[in-house]
Amino acid sequence: MNTLAVVPVQVDITTSMVAVVTVLATLVLSLGTLARPSRATVVWGAAFALGVLGAYLWLAGNQTDEPVLRGAASGLLLCFEPLVWLGLRMRLGRRVVWWPVVVFLPVAPGLLVATAGTPWYLPAFHAIFLGSAFFAALVAYELLRRRPTALDVVLPLALASCAFVVVAVASAVFALLSGGESTGAQLSALRGMNAVGTLVVSTCAAFTLVLMVRAEASALSDVEGATQRARRRLEKAHAQNEQIWSILDVRLDDPADLREASTGSTFALIVDRFHADVEEALPASADAVRIDDSRAVVIIRGSEEAVQFHIREILNRISVIQRDAPVDGIRSSASIGWATVAVLGYDYDTLVAAAAEAAVRARADGGDRWDRATTRDAPVTELAAASSTSPVGPTTLER
Repeated sequence: MNTLAVVPVQVDITTSMVAVVTVLATLVLSLGTLARPSRATVVWGAAFALGVLGAYLWLAGNQTDEPVLRGAASGLLLCFEPLVWLGLRMRLGRRVVWWPVVVFLPVAPGLLVATAGTPWYLPAFHAIFLGSAFFAALVAYELLRRRPTALDVVLPLALASCAFVVVAVASAVFALLSGGESTGAQLSALRGMNAVGTLVVSTCAAFTLVLMVRAEASALSDVEGATQRARRRLEKAHAQNEQIWSILDVRLDDPADLREASTGSTFALIVDRFHADVEEALPASADAVRIDDSRAVVIIRGSEEAVQFHIREILNRISVIQRDAPVDGIRSSASIGWATVAVLGYDYDTLVAAAAEAAVRARADGGDRWDRATTRDAPVTELAAASSTSPVGPTTLER
Protein backbone atom coordinates (compact mmCIF):
# COMPACT_ATOMS: atom_id res chain seq x y z
CA MET A 1 0.00 0.00 0.00
CA ASN A 2 1.32 3.40 -0.94
CA THR A 3 1.39 6.01 1.73
CA LEU A 4 1.41 9.70 1.03
CA ALA A 5 4.30 11.58 2.49
CA VAL A 6 3.18 14.49 4.65
CA VAL A 7 5.29 17.55 4.07
CA PRO A 8 5.23 19.92 7.06
CA VAL A 9 4.28 23.50 6.22
CA GLN A 10 6.17 26.14 8.16
CA VAL A 11 4.63 29.59 8.38
CA ASP A 12 6.80 32.27 9.95
CA ILE A 13 6.01 35.89 10.78
CA THR A 14 7.20 37.11 7.38
CA THR A 15 4.86 34.80 5.46
CA SER A 16 1.99 35.80 7.76
CA MET A 17 2.76 39.46 7.19
CA VAL A 18 2.66 39.04 3.39
CA ALA A 19 -0.65 37.17 3.54
CA VAL A 20 -2.35 39.57 5.94
CA VAL A 21 -1.16 42.74 4.18
CA THR A 22 -2.31 41.36 0.82
CA VAL A 23 -5.79 40.59 2.17
CA LEU A 24 -6.08 43.99 3.88
CA ALA A 25 -4.98 45.82 0.74
CA THR A 26 -7.64 43.96 -1.24
CA LEU A 27 -10.30 44.95 1.29
CA VAL A 28 -9.29 48.62 1.32
CA LEU A 29 -9.07 48.84 -2.47
CA SER A 30 -12.41 47.11 -3.03
CA LEU A 31 -14.48 48.50 -0.13
CA GLY A 32 -12.86 51.93 0.00
CA THR A 33 -11.09 53.09 -3.15
CA LEU A 34 -13.27 51.41 -5.79
CA ALA A 35 -16.56 51.65 -3.88
CA ARG A 36 -16.15 55.32 -2.86
CA PRO A 37 -13.46 56.85 -5.10
CA SER A 38 -12.06 60.16 -3.90
CA ARG A 39 -8.67 61.75 -3.44
CA ALA A 40 -8.44 60.37 0.09
CA THR A 41 -9.42 56.79 -0.76
CA VAL A 42 -7.03 56.78 -3.72
CA VAL A 43 -4.17 57.87 -1.45
CA TRP A 44 -5.12 55.22 1.11
CA GLY A 45 -5.23 52.62 -1.65
CA ALA A 46 -1.75 53.70 -2.73
CA ALA A 47 -0.54 53.34 0.88
CA PHE A 48 -1.73 49.75 1.05
CA ALA A 49 -0.38 49.01 -2.43
CA LEU A 50 3.06 50.19 -1.29
CA GLY A 51 2.61 48.06 1.80
CA VAL A 52 1.99 44.97 -0.36
CA LEU A 53 5.04 45.74 -2.48
CA GLY A 54 7.14 46.23 0.64
CA ALA A 55 5.88 42.98 2.17
CA TYR A 56 6.81 40.94 -0.90
CA LEU A 57 10.22 42.61 -1.11
CA TRP A 58 10.67 41.79 2.58
CA LEU A 59 9.88 38.15 1.89
CA ALA A 60 12.30 38.11 -1.05
CA GLY A 61 15.00 39.73 1.08
CA ASN A 62 14.59 37.11 3.80
CA GLN A 63 14.74 34.27 1.30
CA THR A 64 17.82 35.58 -0.52
CA ASP A 65 19.45 37.26 2.48
CA GLU A 66 19.96 40.34 0.27
CA PRO A 67 20.35 43.52 2.36
CA VAL A 68 19.33 45.83 -0.52
CA LEU A 69 15.94 44.12 -0.82
CA ARG A 70 15.44 44.37 2.93
CA GLY A 71 16.35 48.03 2.90
CA ALA A 72 13.94 48.78 0.05
CA ALA A 73 11.20 46.80 1.78
CA SER A 74 11.69 48.60 5.09
CA GLY A 75 11.63 51.98 3.37
CA LEU A 76 8.38 51.21 1.54
CA LEU A 77 6.69 49.88 4.68
CA LEU A 78 7.68 53.00 6.62
CA CYS A 79 6.00 55.17 3.92
CA PHE A 80 2.62 53.86 5.03
CA GLU A 81 1.90 56.37 7.83
CA PRO A 82 2.73 59.50 5.75
CA LEU A 83 0.26 58.45 3.06
CA VAL A 84 -2.42 57.63 5.62
CA TRP A 85 -1.96 61.09 7.15
CA LEU A 86 -2.17 62.76 3.75
CA GLY A 87 -5.39 60.94 2.89
CA LEU A 88 -6.85 61.75 6.28
CA ARG A 89 -6.26 65.48 5.76
CA MET A 90 -8.02 65.21 2.41
CA ARG A 91 -10.93 63.29 3.91
CA LEU A 92 -11.43 65.84 6.67
CA GLY A 93 -11.37 68.76 4.25
CA ARG A 94 -8.30 70.35 5.81
CA ARG A 95 -5.42 72.07 4.09
CA VAL A 96 -3.27 69.46 2.39
CA VAL A 97 0.45 69.83 3.02
CA TRP A 98 2.15 67.87 0.26
CA TRP A 99 5.84 68.61 0.63
CA PRO A 100 6.67 66.53 3.77
CA VAL A 101 5.14 63.42 2.19
CA VAL A 102 6.64 64.10 -1.25
CA VAL A 103 10.09 64.44 0.35
CA PHE A 104 9.72 61.41 2.64
CA LEU A 105 8.50 58.92 0.00
CA PRO A 106 11.69 58.83 -2.12
CA VAL A 107 14.11 59.57 0.72
CA ALA A 108 13.03 56.69 3.00
CA PRO A 109 13.63 53.74 0.64
CA GLY A 110 16.46 55.53 -1.16
CA LEU A 111 18.47 56.14 2.01
CA LEU A 112 17.98 52.59 3.29
CA VAL A 113 18.96 51.09 -0.07
CA ALA A 114 22.03 53.30 -0.29
CA THR A 115 23.23 52.34 3.19
CA ALA A 116 22.26 48.65 3.03
CA GLY A 117 25.09 46.39 4.10
CA THR A 118 27.11 49.25 5.62
CA PRO A 119 27.58 50.41 9.24
CA TRP A 120 25.41 53.44 8.40
CA TYR A 121 22.30 51.35 7.82
CA LEU A 122 21.28 51.13 11.49
CA PRO A 123 21.35 54.91 12.21
CA ALA A 124 19.68 55.54 8.85
CA PHE A 125 16.91 53.10 9.74
CA HIS A 126 16.33 54.74 13.12
CA ALA A 127 16.16 58.17 11.46
CA ILE A 128 13.56 56.96 8.92
CA PHE A 129 11.72 55.08 11.68
CA LEU A 130 11.46 58.28 13.72
CA GLY A 131 10.34 60.21 10.64
CA SER A 132 7.53 57.74 10.02
CA ALA A 133 6.65 57.90 13.73
CA PHE A 134 6.26 61.67 13.38
CA PHE A 135 3.57 61.12 10.73
CA ALA A 136 1.98 58.45 12.94
CA ALA A 137 1.71 61.05 15.71
CA LEU A 138 0.04 63.41 13.25
CA VAL A 139 -2.44 60.67 12.31
CA ALA A 140 -3.38 60.12 15.95
CA TYR A 141 -3.66 63.87 16.47
CA GLU A 142 -5.98 64.34 13.50
CA LEU A 143 -8.20 61.46 14.59
CA LEU A 144 -8.48 62.45 18.26
CA ARG A 145 -8.43 66.25 17.92
CA ARG A 146 -11.74 66.63 16.09
CA ARG A 147 -13.01 63.16 15.43
CA PRO A 148 -14.37 62.76 11.89
CA THR A 149 -16.67 59.99 13.09
CA ALA A 150 -17.46 57.92 16.19
CA LEU A 151 -14.69 57.18 18.68
CA ASP A 152 -15.05 53.41 18.29
CA VAL A 153 -14.25 53.76 14.58
CA VAL A 154 -11.13 55.94 14.85
CA LEU A 155 -9.73 54.36 18.02
CA PRO A 156 -7.97 51.32 16.42
CA LEU A 157 -5.83 53.43 14.07
CA ALA A 158 -5.27 56.14 16.68
CA LEU A 159 -4.01 53.64 19.27
CA ALA A 160 -1.88 51.76 16.73
CA SER A 161 -0.29 55.04 15.62
CA CYS A 162 0.44 56.00 19.23
CA ALA A 163 2.03 52.59 19.79
CA PHE A 164 4.09 53.12 16.63
CA VAL A 165 5.47 56.37 18.09
CA VAL A 166 6.33 54.72 21.41
CA VAL A 167 8.15 51.81 19.75
CA ALA A 168 10.12 54.10 17.40
CA VAL A 169 11.26 56.40 20.21
CA ALA A 170 12.06 53.49 22.55
CA SER A 171 14.11 51.66 19.92
CA ALA A 172 16.07 54.83 19.11
CA VAL A 173 16.80 55.45 22.80
CA PHE A 174 17.85 51.82 23.27
CA ALA A 175 20.19 52.06 20.27
CA LEU A 176 21.88 55.10 21.80
CA LEU A 177 22.27 53.49 25.20
CA SER A 178 23.38 50.02 24.08
CA GLY A 179 26.69 50.85 22.47
CA GLY A 180 28.10 47.39 23.25
CA GLU A 181 25.24 45.56 21.56
CA SER A 182 26.17 44.16 18.16
CA THR A 183 24.63 45.70 15.07
CA GLY A 184 23.46 42.27 13.92
CA ALA A 185 21.48 41.69 17.11
CA GLN A 186 19.86 45.11 16.89
CA LEU A 187 18.92 44.58 13.25
CA SER A 188 17.43 41.19 14.04
CA ALA A 189 15.27 42.73 16.77
CA LEU A 190 14.23 45.58 14.50
CA ARG A 191 13.21 43.17 11.75
CA GLY A 192 10.96 41.32 14.13
CA MET A 193 9.39 44.54 15.39
CA ASN A 194 8.97 45.75 11.81
CA ALA A 195 7.05 42.63 10.80
CA VAL A 196 4.80 42.63 13.88
CA GLY A 197 4.28 46.39 13.66
CA THR A 198 3.29 46.12 10.01
CA LEU A 199 0.67 43.52 10.89
CA VAL A 200 -0.79 45.57 13.74
CA VAL A 201 -0.78 48.99 12.06
CA SER A 202 -2.09 47.79 8.70
CA THR A 203 -4.89 45.79 10.33
CA CYS A 204 -6.01 48.68 12.54
CA ALA A 205 -5.72 51.13 9.63
CA ALA A 206 -7.81 48.93 7.34
CA PHE A 207 -10.61 48.64 9.90
CA THR A 208 -10.66 52.38 10.69
CA LEU A 209 -10.40 53.66 7.12
CA VAL A 210 -12.97 51.28 5.65
CA LEU A 211 -15.45 51.88 8.48
CA MET A 212 -14.90 55.63 8.18
CA VAL A 213 -15.63 55.60 4.46
CA ARG A 214 -18.64 53.29 4.77
CA ALA A 215 -20.13 55.20 7.74
CA GLU A 216 -19.88 58.52 5.90
CA ALA A 217 -21.36 56.92 2.78
CA SER A 218 -24.28 55.61 4.85
CA ALA A 219 -24.91 59.06 6.33
CA LEU A 220 -24.77 60.57 2.84
CA SER A 221 -27.31 58.03 1.61
CA ASP A 222 -29.67 59.01 4.45
CA VAL A 223 -29.39 62.67 3.45
CA GLU A 224 -30.01 61.86 -0.20
CA GLY A 225 -33.08 59.78 0.67
CA ALA A 226 -34.56 62.54 2.83
CA THR A 227 -33.81 65.10 0.12
CA GLN A 228 -35.66 63.03 -2.48
CA ARG A 229 -38.70 62.80 -0.18
CA ALA A 230 -38.67 66.58 0.24
CA ARG A 231 -38.50 67.06 -3.53
CA ARG A 232 -41.51 64.79 -4.01
CA ARG A 233 -43.45 66.70 -1.37
CA LEU A 234 -42.80 69.97 -3.15
CA GLU A 235 -43.74 68.48 -6.52
CA LYS A 236 -47.05 67.29 -5.07
CA ALA A 237 -47.62 70.68 -3.45
CA HIS A 238 -46.95 72.32 -6.80
CA ALA A 239 -49.47 70.07 -8.53
CA GLN A 240 -52.09 71.00 -5.90
CA ASN A 241 -51.05 74.68 -5.83
CA GLU A 242 -50.36 74.63 -2.08
CA GLN A 243 -48.41 77.76 -1.19
CA ILE A 244 -47.99 77.18 2.54
CA TRP A 245 -44.79 75.13 2.37
CA SER A 246 -41.45 76.37 3.69
CA ILE A 247 -37.82 75.31 4.03
CA LEU A 248 -35.93 76.11 7.25
CA ASP A 249 -32.15 76.05 7.49
CA VAL A 250 -31.27 75.57 11.18
CA ARG A 251 -27.62 76.09 12.11
CA LEU A 252 -25.89 75.76 15.46
CA ASP A 253 -24.08 79.00 16.28
CA ASP A 254 -20.31 78.84 16.72
CA PRO A 255 -19.80 75.05 16.45
CA ALA A 256 -16.01 75.50 16.31
CA ASP A 257 -16.02 77.42 19.60
CA LEU A 258 -18.24 74.78 21.19
CA ARG A 259 -15.77 72.09 20.14
CA GLU A 260 -12.89 73.99 21.71
CA ALA A 261 -14.82 74.68 24.92
CA SER A 262 -15.83 71.06 25.48
CA THR A 263 -14.44 67.57 25.27
CA GLY A 264 -15.20 65.32 22.31
CA SER A 265 -17.92 63.42 24.18
CA THR A 266 -19.50 66.61 25.51
CA PHE A 267 -19.63 68.14 22.04
CA ALA A 268 -21.28 64.96 20.75
CA LEU A 269 -23.96 65.41 23.44
CA ILE A 270 -24.45 69.05 22.41
CA VAL A 271 -24.89 68.02 18.77
CA ASP A 272 -27.32 65.24 19.62
CA ARG A 273 -29.33 67.58 21.80
CA PHE A 274 -29.38 70.23 19.05
CA HIS A 275 -30.90 67.83 16.52
CA ALA A 276 -33.27 66.39 19.14
CA ASP A 277 -34.51 69.91 19.96
CA VAL A 278 -35.16 70.60 16.30
CA GLU A 279 -37.14 67.36 15.93
CA GLU A 280 -39.18 67.89 19.10
CA ALA A 281 -40.15 71.46 18.21
CA LEU A 282 -41.60 70.44 14.83
CA PRO A 283 -45.08 69.09 14.05
CA ALA A 284 -45.46 65.47 12.98
CA SER A 285 -45.96 66.49 9.35
CA ALA A 286 -42.53 68.19 9.11
CA ASP A 287 -39.28 66.44 8.17
CA ALA A 288 -35.82 67.43 9.42
CA VAL A 289 -32.75 66.35 7.44
CA ARG A 290 -29.49 66.17 9.40
CA ILE A 291 -26.97 67.66 6.97
CA ASP A 292 -24.05 67.56 9.41
CA ASP A 293 -23.37 67.98 13.12
CA SER A 294 -24.30 71.65 13.21
CA ARG A 295 -26.92 71.96 10.49
CA ALA A 296 -30.41 70.65 9.73
CA VAL A 297 -32.77 71.42 6.85
CA VAL A 298 -36.50 71.26 7.58
CA ILE A 299 -39.46 71.06 5.19
CA ILE A 300 -42.64 72.20 6.90
CA ARG A 301 -46.23 72.89 5.90
CA GLY A 302 -48.14 75.61 7.69
CA SER A 303 -49.32 79.18 7.72
CA GLU A 304 -46.99 82.06 8.45
CA GLU A 305 -48.14 82.21 12.08
CA ALA A 306 -47.71 78.45 12.54
CA VAL A 307 -44.21 78.37 11.07
CA GLN A 308 -43.16 81.37 13.17
CA PHE A 309 -44.39 79.55 16.28
CA HIS A 310 -42.29 76.49 15.48
CA ILE A 311 -39.22 78.63 14.67
CA ARG A 312 -39.47 80.35 18.06
CA GLU A 313 -39.94 76.97 19.73
CA ILE A 314 -36.75 75.65 18.08
CA LEU A 315 -34.72 78.67 19.19
CA ASN A 316 -36.09 78.52 22.75
CA ARG A 317 -35.38 74.82 23.11
CA ILE A 318 -31.81 75.09 21.82
CA SER A 319 -30.92 78.08 24.02
CA VAL A 320 -32.27 76.61 27.29
CA ILE A 321 -29.54 75.35 29.63
CA GLN A 322 -30.60 72.03 31.15
CA ARG A 323 -29.12 71.96 34.64
CA ASP A 324 -29.42 68.19 34.95
CA ALA A 325 -27.76 67.49 31.61
CA PRO A 326 -24.15 66.33 31.15
CA VAL A 327 -23.45 69.58 29.26
CA ASP A 328 -24.39 71.74 32.25
CA GLY A 329 -23.11 75.29 31.98
CA ILE A 330 -22.60 75.32 28.19
CA ARG A 331 -25.19 77.49 26.43
CA SER A 332 -25.82 76.98 22.74
CA SER A 333 -27.92 78.91 20.27
CA ALA A 334 -28.97 78.65 16.64
CA SER A 335 -29.69 80.78 13.60
CA ILE A 336 -32.52 79.94 11.21
CA GLY A 337 -33.11 80.87 7.59
CA TRP A 338 -36.72 80.70 6.37
CA ALA A 339 -37.55 80.32 2.67
CA THR A 340 -41.17 80.08 1.49
CA VAL A 341 -42.74 78.60 -1.59
CA ALA A 342 -44.96 81.66 -1.93
CA VAL A 343 -41.91 83.87 -2.52
CA LEU A 344 -39.35 81.57 -4.18
CA GLY A 345 -41.34 78.85 -5.92
CA TYR A 346 -41.32 75.07 -5.53
CA ASP A 347 -37.77 74.23 -6.59
CA TYR A 348 -36.08 72.49 -3.66
CA ASP A 349 -32.53 73.62 -4.52
CA THR A 350 -33.65 77.24 -4.83
CA LEU A 351 -35.40 77.13 -1.46
CA VAL A 352 -32.45 75.49 0.30
CA ALA A 353 -29.95 77.97 -1.19
CA ALA A 354 -32.10 80.94 -0.19
CA ALA A 355 -32.69 79.58 3.34
CA ALA A 356 -28.94 79.05 3.72
CA GLU A 357 -28.25 82.69 2.81
CA ALA A 358 -30.85 83.84 5.30
CA ALA A 359 -29.34 81.65 8.02
CA VAL A 360 -25.89 83.12 7.36
CA ARG A 361 -27.37 86.60 7.59
CA ALA A 362 -29.09 85.76 10.88
CA ARG A 363 -25.80 84.49 12.28
CA ALA A 364 -24.00 87.65 11.14
CA ASP A 365 -26.60 89.71 13.00
CA GLY A 366 -25.64 88.05 16.28
CA GLY A 367 -27.22 84.62 16.14
CA ASP A 368 -30.04 83.17 18.24
CA ARG A 369 -32.55 84.53 15.72
CA TRP A 370 -34.21 83.86 12.37
CA ASP A 371 -34.37 85.70 9.08
CA ARG A 372 -36.69 85.33 6.10
CA ALA A 373 -35.25 84.73 2.65
CA THR A 374 -36.10 86.95 -0.28
CA THR A 375 -35.64 86.59 -4.01
CA ARG A 376 -32.22 88.24 -3.63
CA ASP A 377 -31.00 85.22 -1.61
CA ALA A 378 -31.65 82.66 -4.34
CA PRO A 379 -29.09 81.91 -7.09
CA VAL A 380 -30.03 83.82 -10.20
CA THR A 381 -30.08 80.81 -12.53
CA GLU A 382 -32.16 78.70 -10.17
CA LEU A 383 -34.54 81.55 -9.44
CA ALA A 384 -35.06 82.16 -13.15
CA ALA A 385 -35.93 78.52 -13.67
CA ALA A 386 -38.25 78.49 -10.68
CA SER A 387 -40.01 81.73 -11.59
CA SER A 388 -41.74 80.11 -14.54
CA THR A 389 -43.60 77.82 -12.13
CA SER A 390 -43.81 80.06 -9.09
CA PRO A 391 -47.26 80.99 -7.83
CA VAL A 392 -48.43 84.47 -8.60
CA GLY A 393 -50.73 86.80 -6.71
CA PRO A 394 -50.55 88.42 -3.30
CA THR A 395 -49.30 86.53 -0.30
CA THR A 396 -49.44 87.10 3.42
CA LEU A 397 -45.70 86.82 3.89
CA GLU A 398 -44.89 90.54 3.81
CA ARG A 399 -42.75 91.47 6.79
